[in-house]
Amino acid sequence: MGYLVAERLPPTYESEVRLLVGPVSADRDTLQAAGQQAQNYAAVTTTATIIVPAARELQMSPDEVKSTIQDVTASDVTRFLSIRIHDGDRNRAALIANELAAQLIAYSREAPLQLAGRLRVMEAATPAAEGIGPSAQLIVPLAALAGLLGALGLAVVVDGLSNVVRNEQELAALAPVAVLGSINGTRPRFSKRPFVVEADPDSRAAAAYRLLATKIELSNGDKAPKSVLLLDAHGGRSSGWLAVNLAGALAESGAHVALIDHGNKRDLEKLFEFSSDSKPGGGSGGQPVRVDRVTLDRFPIGGSLVTVFRPRAPFELLELDQAGEVLKRVLADADVAILTAPPVDSSPHSLIWSSTAEATVLVAERDHTQRAHVPAALETLRHAGGNVIGIVLCRDRAF
Repeated sequence: MGYLVAERLPPTYESEVRLLVGPVSADRDTLQAAGQQAQNYAAVTTTATIIVPAARELQMSPDEVKSTIQDVTASDVTRFLSIRIHDGDRNRAALIANELAAQLIAYSREAPLQLAGRLRVMEAATPAAEGIGPSAQLIVPLAALAGLLGALGLAVVVDGLSNVVRNEQELAALAPVAVLGSINGTRPRFSKRPFVVEADPDSRAAAAYRLLATKIELSNGDKAPKSVLLLDAHGGRSSGWLAVNLAGALAESGAHVALIDHGNKRDLEKLFEFSSDSKPGGGSGGQPVRVDRVTLDRFPIGGSLVTVFRPRAPFELLELDQAGEVLKRVLADADVAILTAPPVDSSPHSLIWSSTAEATVLVAERDHTQRAHVPAALETLRHAGGNVIGIVLCRDRAF
């Protein structure tokens, strides 16, 4: 039966294109900047900025193109950026990979060309000679095992082999930092209020956010941290929602909160129903804040003490001293700053903000975050100089 299933399943083909960021050889500063830029390009590749024009050229829908992207990896050491595509058509897989690379190169040329940001294709994608799955050698033994063990026995085996975080106890065993608790990440239904403490003030979720806010305030003794970064582990997407509600819980106690959103996604814009295209001083937007070469759009949240700040050019590389100046300027008008950034593995911005903020809280997602990624993320933040005061388990994704 397993052999018949494997034979009937359509094959999958993989194609990969590899690009080099920056020159082949240059001075140390240029090569280091190119390595950082490689991480930025990797993050941009999966956004609409690249996918939409690529889909247009390929005569596919953006969702179809995005679903074929297996992964985009970049090394800040070798400066190689790789785009891997999985598709049922070997020729189309290569076309998609090469078109994404072409659109990424076109995107890199829109800004004034700098040596460190130059992109070139080092190895174009070609149609694969053989498929990568399904494998009859794998499916047949698994089918035999399922027949021998039965449904209940197989469920026990699968559960035992699970490599994802499932509860606070597992998280505590993995993380050499305090587990600050677990929070239900789902959004309240039938409410337009953005903060759980307002939308459902008597709920367990609201109580959990208030408790988290208190733990963070007490983490440094008598002096509460003035800036706190919430950061997802590898592949996570819940830190933005937790940051919003942490800001709401702090504002509930009378604090003026600056919520700095430096994530790659637009989750907070959708949540608060504002747009980065809003004109300063009009609509929901306030006057922008200018710090050195960084411009932050300001969005006061009506009826609360929370103001959202978002870099106008979130993909431009932020330097360490610029991050410090941004925090200094924002905190001139706020009691505390709550920050969000891409996951630890996705962007250098996460490391820069962790190094700048007084405290960092890592966010793990139940049944999504792999166990191995927790200590790896903490070690990365430690090397970046981040002060990780604890880790939070998010029980359900909000976005």
